Amino acid sequence: MPIIRITVPEGTELSKKDIIRTEIKSAVLRTLAPKETKYDYVSVSEAHGVIGDGLPVVDVDLRPGREAERKKALVDAIARILFDALNVDSKDIYVLFRENVAENHYTGGSPLPEWKPASHLDSSDQ
Repeated sequence: MPIIRITVPEGTELSKKDIIRTEIKSAVLRTLAPKETKYDYVSVSEAHGVIGDGLPVVDVDLRPGREAERKKALVDAIARILFDALNVDSKDIYVLFRENVAENHYTGGSPLPEWKPASHLDSSDQ
């Protein structure tokens, strides 16, 4: 987990949206959720607006437990990705983290377990 939704301006090229999606999935594994790949969802959608006036917006929904340093590292990675893809300055990016307890996250009809840092996983959790 997390679920990340990036909203970019209307008319953003599909190839750029694909790059943003792929690069952010990779950034999640490097920063926010090492070793968790099954539940990392990233989508890119368009909205009416312009860069610097409400766009891009990045919503990150996740289970509680990530340290502020992990979140900051992801925000920095997202800023680099959006600069490379859309020439967006980091001051024009709004990132919102929403933490909801594990029992509010379901997949396959079952709630997800509490999030634990990769260093606390035993071999049966990996």
